[in-house]
Amino acid sequence: MDPNREVIDEFRANTGRVTVALGGMFKDAKLLLLTTTGARSGRPSTTPTVYAEDAGRLIIFASNAGRPRSPAWLHNLRANPTVTVEIGDTRYDAIATEIIGAERDRLYDEQATRDPAFAAYQQNTSRVIQVVALTPARVGAATAQLKEIHAGLRKQLADTLAAVDAYLAGDGELPESTSELQRHCLTFCGALHAHHTREDGVFPQLAADFPELKPALDRLTREHEAVAALNTRLTETLDQLTTAPSREVAVHLRGDLHHLAAELEAHYTYEEAHLGPALDAA
Repeated sequence: MDPNREVIDEFRANTGRVTVALGGMFKDAKLLLLTTTGARSGRPSTTPTVYAEDAGRLIIFASNAGRPRSPAWLHNLRANPTVTVEIGDTRYDAIATEIIGAERDRLYDEQATRDPAFAAYQQNTSRVIQVVALTPARVGAATAQLKEIHAGLRKQLADTLAAVDAYLAGDGELPESTSELQRHCLTFCGALHAHHTREDGVFPQLAADFPELKPALDRLTREHEAVAALNTRLTETLDQLTTAPSREVAVHLRGDLHHLAAELEAHYTYEEAHLGPALDAA
């Protein structure tokens, strides 16, 4: 049986107020219910956790009472940052963002001052207890714009892959087929480079305005660098194909495109889950 079941039931029955269970651990605490999606199982999992408020965000702490390992909910939200929050009689979806560095230290120190148990939790474990911010997940202009741009890039990439398949299905040595393939590739590669260059230009200001986004922005920047390297490799392979058309080079080009497609899909999913909703909420 779920050891938190009694707490969860009383929370929901009393609009968020808890007086029982777990040796009084949660008695009269400032408490919310956090529902995450299992990283492996894909099933929802609900956990009561203490929270604080900061700059319009809810802040939670992966203390696990100072045990050596972080709580399961942290692993879950790292895999899927969209969570459900219940606070009082309100329930809504939120985006979870892990906070690090000086911002993390400030928030944890403030919580330890409010509740000395948190100071003891940190003293009892060698790990740095993680701090997570929860912001309401509203699909607004930022998310909609990202999804629209990504949909356009997906379409251009699909057209490019179709052009490679058509090239391989026909006589790849015909000048017109090579020219058509080159047009699709250059259009897509140029659009992708322009999009990431624009984002790289605004990320530093976003990190300054929204410190909680810095870990996500750092990851997105690293992924931009990896995609740029793949993009360069694509154009080099395309140059080989236009200089000396051959089926072997075209097959290589198709493999590079599929590799890039997989990298981009993961990148789009992460960016839409972390960056868009956080900006919409802000």
